[in-house]
Amino acid sequence: MKIILNLIILILSISVILINGDYLEYRKVHLVDQVSLSNGNTNYIFRGNEPSVNINGTKYFAYEELIKCMVNNSLTTGVKLPPQFTIVDIKLIYGLKDEEPDIELEQTFFNANPQFGQFGTNVTLGDLWDPNFLPERDVKSWALNLSDWQHDNLPYRIPFYRNILSTEHDLPLILYIHCECGCDRTGEVFASYAMKYLGYSFKEAMDWDYSIAGRRIMINHQFAAQWYCYYLQVAEEMTIDCSAPPLLE
Repeated sequence: MKIILNLIILILSISVILINGDYLEYRKVHLVDQVSLSNGNTNYIFRGNEPSVNINGTKYFAYEELIKCMVNNSLTTGVKLPPQFTIVDIKLIYGLKDEEPDIELEQTFFNANPQFGQFGTNVTLGDLWDPNFLPERDVKSWALNLSDWQHDNLPYRIPFYRNILSTEHDLPLILYIHCECGCDRTGEVFASYAMKYLGYSFKEAMDWDYSIAGRRIMINHQFAAQWYCYYLQVAEEMTIDCSAPPLLE
């Protein structure tokens, strides 16, 4: 019954997000991390929401507006972006037909302007299994084998993003990862990144997501991030607190 209820909530939430979350918002664009490389360049990873704008009823890819958001946000953290860089734009999708226009918008832009970077998509669904309602021995067993059953395969995907961030290119690189709202799929991915690379606990990662989204992220994406936390704890032997914050209890 709990899984069915979660599925109903998920379907309703997706509908709301696809209707309301598809224009660039400065408050959701955040510099998350940076890596200095041996060739003298520094690469950067940002989270955000759908980079589009509506001008006189027509939707456009908001390249210039996105750059301004990234430059201004990085300055608030004391970081000045280089004058030239390329972008790897990764859109987190559910694989629904309603998402196709925005995918085409971004893909068309980068196809026409390859000097600015490249575009890709990752299907990101979250999990329906709540680790808070399983016996501890089952949580450890499932977490240890997370890559075998988790659709989003966070044990592979988070280091994959980090590898992009750590790869040298002629120009500095900005990895921009987003969904429509910049809240739920993005929240899952960056909570996971923050737990592995930035020293966040699960609660701290959820609080961070909440501060950006202005609400708790969808329960399936919370579950996915929490499973990844347990994976880090069990499989990678990290010292990390994976207990659920009050909003999840």
